[in-house]
Amino acid sequence: MEYFEKTINIDEPVENIYSVIANINHYPDFLPYCISTTIMSIDNDIITARINFDFYRMKISICTKNKNTKYESIQMKLIDGPFSKFNALWLFSETTSSSTQIKYSMEYTVLNPLIALLIKKNINTFIEKFIEAFRRQIKSQRN
Repeated sequence: MEYFEKTINIDEPVENIYSVIANINHYPDFLPYCISTTIMSIDNDIITARINFDFYRMKISICTKNKNTKYESIQMKLIDGPFSKFNALWLFSETTSSSTQIKYSMEYTVLNPLIALLIKKNINTFIEKFIEAFRRQIKSQRN
């Protein structure tokens, strides 16, 4: 099983950051490689969603059940996708009233060896692109 973790600080209130990351429907508008999303169900704080990606003409779809704890965390559990195992966690910690620490971690095992190699070789690039896209989106929501 592979493991990845990244912690960043963003000079924005936790409410602004959480609202952008939790709003899966808008991912295709700004998130690199994301071509579509579908909310399959919402039950209180549990959201089941599918996100479709196109990584260099390789179509990948992942469906997760997400437990959202407003302004604190988003726990993601695999339902379906290119992984045999996948768990991810977003943790949001308010450092000041206008600054937030975000910790993203995931553990995964990929079924397809080609996709596994693609992810392993490019995970830092993918995550940096995602983080920058989220930062831009958070700023644009403020303006």
